[in-house]
Amino acid sequence: MFKNKHFNAIITKFLLVVTVLGIILPPVGNVMTFTAVIAALVVTLAAYLVADLIILPLYGNRVAVAADGVITIAVAWEIVWVMESISVPILGLVLVALLIGLGEWYYHNRYLARLIFKGKIKP
Repeated sequence: MFKNKHFNAIITKFLLVVTVLGIILPPVGNVMTFTAVIAALVVTLAAYLVADLIILPLYGNRVAVAADGVITIAVAWEIVWVMESISVPILGLVLVALLIGLGEWYYHNRYLARLIFKGKIKP
């Protein structure tokens, strides 16, 4: 599709994050879908810049997956609080973090390791 490998990686990550947040946040936290999409956009950009480009090559996949989960929880909670003035239940945020973590594990190992880092990441 596009030649820019970072653009393709960001789009792939966004599709993962928007799917999880769009499915989990509206029923669990009574959040509007639009808010979940905005949260997914901010989570994608923040997590890609911090966890995927900085933490993943330096510390490996385990630390990067944990960072992705923490970033997702923090940003999703904050965006929902600012946009709708409601608090998402902790169980919902933990479920989101677990699903994001599972998806990110695969994303880092199969996609980023091959596309961007040419297999030079730690497990």
